[in-house]
Amino acid sequence: MSLISADQTFQLATVLAGLAAFGFWTETTQLGRKLSGVLIILFLGVVLANIGLIPHSAPMYSTVSSLLVPLAIPMLLFKADLKQVIAEIGPMFKSFVASAGVIAFSIILLTLLFDFGPYEAQVAGTLTGSYIGGSLNFVATAQAVEFADPNHYIGALTADTIGAVFFMGVLMLMPALAFVRRAMPSPYFSVDSSGGDSEPVVHEEGPGVPFNMIGLAAALATSLAICALGQLLAKMLGQENYFILIITVLALGVANFVKPLVRNFNAEFEVGTFFMYMFFVTIGASADLATIAGAALPYVVLICASVCVFFVLIIIVGKLLKLDLAELMIAANACILGPATAAALAAGHGWRDLVTPGMLTGILGYAVGTFIGVGTTNLLTWLL
Repeated sequence: MSLISADQTFQLATVLAGLAAFGFWTETTQLGRKLSGVLIILFLGVVLANIGLIPHSAPMYSTVSSLLVPLAIPMLLFKADLKQVIAEIGPMFKSFVASAGVIAFSIILLTLLFDFGPYEAQVAGTLTGSYIGGSLNFVATAQAVEFADPNHYIGALTADTIGAVFFMGVLMLMPALAFVRRAMPSPYFSVDSSGGDSEPVVHEEGPGVPFNMIGLAAALATSLAICALGQLLAKMLGQENYFILIITVLALGVANFVKPLVRNFNAEFEVGTFFMYMFFVTIGASADLATIAGAALPYVVLICASVCVFFVLIIIVGKLLKLDLAELMIAANACILGPATAAALAAGHGWRDLVTPGMLTGILGYAVGTFIGVGTTNLLTWLL
């Protein structure tokens, strides 16, 4: 039992919004610029949930993921220019392929070297599918490889969540390390001549625009309409799992073909980013460290060790392929945590021109994740 129970909606909303606001504030401090507000609020979410202040699951968390996240996605994409995407998707695609290949290789290598139990091939494939696509790929891969044991299934889900938090932490630390910045230089970070610490470079799009309530209201209403239409289309097509993909396509359509409307929107990017920060807090809170026992423990070890191997190998691969660190961060995030979190990470750093490419690479992960996950299970079944 937590001090704030799962049914205390307003108290939980206060914590989520408060931590999101705190995350924005930390970005104004030296520590926050180095670690990022996202990492800090993720950590605080983990701590508050595991000391019993807030619950690990609650209807409020579901509301954030099912309502605020879909609502935020169009708001983060309304100013997306597909002409710019065409110019950016090439480098981002290379970073995505590198990230997907390295994480798959890391999981396969560790599974071959160590014994993770009777379901290790199925778990490895399921986690690979999830970490190249998302939760829908976790479910689809598990079904395809007939991984249905309830205890191990829940253990793998727990490992997936905890590994995501661990991965995000590693990802956020990368630009704080001088040797990583030297291996993968990026114009999105300033690096002094002595090789010292760097600070994120905030990319703004023109002069500041005064706040306009009508513009924000119009943006919110349009985003809600897109989500409503997307939900209807997903149900009609029998593809509810692809709801996020559908609203992404609709949002890009509005952004590129209804530009007179979009030009009147105001502060939608900032509000969408705030919603995403609340979502990050729920990710951290969902990591129940008390469940790292029994069936979950070996899978937690597998995925956390895979993240460590990923960190080492991606630096080597990134240097060889001359990848951009900021693009790699967004692509790896899209690959392992999905398009929504990739957009939030780009937005949180002020990299507006990487939001849409990050979303698109995340959608690519959804498309190929299940196939790679099933292939991983088949390969390991043959080799083990």
